[in-house]
Amino acid sequence: MAARRFGMVLGAGLSALALAACDGAPEDEGDEAVDAPVAQAPQPSARGLAATLRAAMGGGTQQVAIVDAQGFGQPMDAATLEIPAGWQVQGGVSWQRGDPCVGNHLRIAWTAAAPDGSEAFEVMHPFTWQVQGRSVQMNPCPVLPFASNRDFLMAVVQQRRAGARVLDYRDRADLAAQAEAQAPPVAQGMQRKIDAGELLVAYATPGGEMQERFSTSVTFTAIQGTVMGGSGIVYAQRRLGAAPDAERGARIVASMKPNAQWLALMRDTGLRAEQQYSSKQRRQIDEWHAREMARINAKGAADRAAIRAQTQRELSAIQAQTYSNTQATNDRMHRRSMEGIGEYNTYRDTSGNAVRSSIHGGSRVLQHGDGSYSSTNDPYYRPPGSVELKRVP
Repeated sequence: MAARRFGMVLGAGLSALALAACDGAPEDEGDEAVDAPVAQAPQPSARGLAATLRAAMGGGTQQVAIVDAQGFGQPMDAATLEIPAGWQVQGGVSWQRGDPCVGNHLRIAWTAAAPDGSEAFEVMHPFTWQVQGRSVQMNPCPVLPFASNRDFLMAVVQQRRAGARVLDYRDRADLAAQAEAQAPPVAQGMQRKIDAGELLVAYATPGGEMQERFSTSVTFTAIQGTVMGGSGIVYAQRRLGAAPDAERGARIVASMKPNAQWLALMRDTGLRAEQQYSSKQRRQIDEWHAREMARINAKGAADRAAIRAQTQRELSAIQAQTYSNTQATNDRMHRRSMEGIGEYNTYRDTSGNAVRSSIHGGSRVLQHGDGSYSSTNDPYYRPPGSVELKRVP
């Protein structure tokens, strides 16, 4: 059961870290490439495993390690496992700590293969994502449309074995039950669903048709309308010309023993990365809030200044209009007084010039074509070409 616990610790632990880093408003976006997924496979008891392996694999077994060459300052075994004697291994553990999704920092790409390439067994890292349509904007994990274990494994196959034919998919309720039994308690307000299965595909190689079985379990966690998916380790077993030996694959998985020291370092590193991301996110929110408040305050100050300026303009206009009206009244009163003293009335000619006419000459004043003026009381007097002028009020 050590190997199953190893896969569950990685998958559940990394998913929890990614979920902890999520805190924000909903948003729903797009398809992103899956970066080498992960899974789990069946297993017998580990008791007497080496002897069982030797008997079952014919030529005996050899113990090999999955090595983390650069994660913690010096090479360190992440886990050991038993593979058929003579098989060759390549790959190991790497890290992508620049990925904003903490759950996707760990990378495992490890293969054990027969010398002739007729059989191989691969171990791939866990993967964390947000389910499309149920994502939040401030969660940095990718938004992908994988709503089931099958969706996830199909994406893995399409990425690694483009064009492969699907031969079979089988739900693994036993693996889901094991994963559920080993998972931590569900937090208040959260819902959890574990989906497990295996996908068998076939594809052409220069040596003939290869069949490959991919397996994993995926944990979906839902909280406040958002859903995250997180796979465990993905196992891939292949064989040339026939379906992979499921019992051999189960024995290899069961033989896996995690390095407790490496697990502790991996967990601590993930927690620190999550805390750094959370601190950065809080700082960005605080900075945004400060900028927004400064913008609001600046806009308020500008609005208040504009209101004051507009009020001042209106007051100045009212004062100017009052002065203008008062001055016009004063001018009229002064003109009327002068007209009374001089016994004349004031008229405007066709050019806008003031024309004074004695009140004794008549109330009608006419301007003639030659520019001269005349006054009369005769209501019918209007020489050709003349224009009657209007008195200034």
